[in-house]
Amino acid sequence: MTPREIALSLLNEYELCGKYVNLSLSSHRLDGVSREDRGFITALLYTAVEHKLTYDYYASAISKRGVDKIDLTTLNILRLGMAQLIGMDRVADHVAVNETVRLGRNKGERGFVNGVLRAAIRLRDTDSLPLPDRKKSEARYLSVAYSFPLALTRRFIELYGEMTESLLSAFNSHSYTDLTVNTLKITRNELISLLSEQGIVAIPSPLSSKSIRIRGSVDPRALSGFSEGYFFVQDASCAASVDALGIEPGDSVVDVCACPGGKSFAAAIYATQTGSVTSFDIHESKLPLVTDGAKRLGLTNVRAEINDATKPREELFYSFDRVICDVVCSGLGVIRKKPDLRYRELSSVDELPRLQLDILSASAKYLKLNGTLVYSTCTLNPDENEAVVRRFLSENADFEPVDFEVGGLRSEGGCLTLVPHIHNTDGFFIAKLKRKSK
Repeated sequence: MTPREIALSLLNEYELCGKYVNLSLSSHRLDGVSREDRGFITALLYTAVEHKLTYDYYASAISKRGVDKIDLTTLNILRLGMAQLIGMDRVADHVAVNETVRLGRNKGERGFVNGVLRAAIRLRDTDSLPLPDRKKSEARYLSVAYSFPLALTRRFIELYGEMTESLLSAFNSHSYTDLTVNTLKITRNELISLLSEQGIVAIPSPLSSKSIRIRGSVDPRALSGFSEGYFFVQDASCAASVDALGIEPGDSVVDVCACPGGKSFAAAIYATQTGSVTSFDIHESKLPLVTDGAKRLGLTNVRAEINDATKPREELFYSFDRVICDVVCSGLGVIRKKPDLRYRELSSVDELPRLQLDILSASAKYLKLNGTLVYSTCTLNPDENEAVVRRFLSENADFEPVDFEVGGLRSEGGCLTLVPHIHNTDGFFIAKLKRKSK
C-alpha cells in the first residue's frame, strides 16, 4: 500500500470504529514503512482529522452537496487531499491532486475528487475559501474556521469570551516540544548545549525549572541524550504541577494514576535517590511504560504497581509525604496533541466529576499530617477542576488549599489554570492541598 492508501484506510477506520488516531498509527499496516513515509502518514492523518469540519465545509460548498450526501470514503479522500493542499506545505499541488485522485475507487469518484480539489486550489490562491458569515453567527464561524464542534465552541465562548478565537487558534498550533531534564544526570544548560551541537535550538522554559522547549515537533528518540536518559518528553504545564508539590530530597511520593510516567519521573528526580516514588495505575499492561522509562532515566527509586485509584490501600494510609493525583479527565486542554478529543460529545464527560472526586478522596487518605497533595487535570472544564476541589474541601475539613507559585504565576485559593493562548502550554489545572489534621 502507498502512504496515502494507508492514511485513507486508517481514516476510514477512525470514522467507522471511533478508534483514536494515535492507536490507529500503531497499526500493523505501518510495519515496514520507512521513517519518512511514517512521518508523512502521521502528519497527513492528524491534519485531516484536526481540520475535518473545515474541509467538510469546503467540500460541501464547492460541490453543492451536503456532507451527508457524500459517501464517507469519498469524503475522507477529499479530507486527505485538502490536508495536503491547505494544511501542509510539503507536497506540490499537482502531486497532491494526482496522487489523491488515484485513491478513487471508480471513474466517477475520481472525477468528483479531481474537480473539488482543483476548485479548492483556485479558491485558496485567491484567499476566498468559503466560511460561514461571521456577522450572522460568531460561534458558527469559529466552529467551521477552526474545526471545533458547535457545542464545544459555544462552551469555550462562555468561558473565554472574546479570547475564544485565540484559544482555538492555539489548539491548532504545533509550535513546540517540551522536555523535562533529568538533573540527576545533566544540568539544564548542559542539555541545551548538547542539543545545540546537534543543530537543535532549545530554550529554558519560564514555567518549570527543569523544562526546556524546542521549536516544532521532534522525534525525541533522535535527539542527543535520549539513550543516556538525560530527558523525557513532558509539557511544561505538567512539569509545573510537580514543581508545585514542593518535593524535597528523601520524600516519599505516591502517583495514583501514573502512566505513562512523566510525573513519577519528575517526582523521582526531586526526591533524589534518598526518596521514593510509588507509581500506581489501574492498567497492568501500561506499567512497563513506567518501569522502562525509569530504567532509561536511571531512576532506581521508582516502583510501579497495579492499583485502582478509587480503592485506596488501607495499609498505606498516612504513609506518604506527597501525593500526585492527576486524574482521568475530558482532555480538553490537550486538543493540540490529541485532535480527535474535540469531537467527543460534551455529555460524554458528565460522569467524570464524580469519578474524579472519588479518586481525589481516596488518594488523600495516603497523605501524612502536614503533607501536600496536587490534584491536576489536562482539561479546561471548570466542572472537572475547581468544582471538584470545592466539593472535596467541603467534605474533608482536615484539608486546606495552599497557594503556590510556578514560573512567576501565583495561584488563587490554591488553584491555577494554564491556558494555551496565554501561557503557550497545554491547557492544565493545578490545585495544591495540605493535610492539616487527622
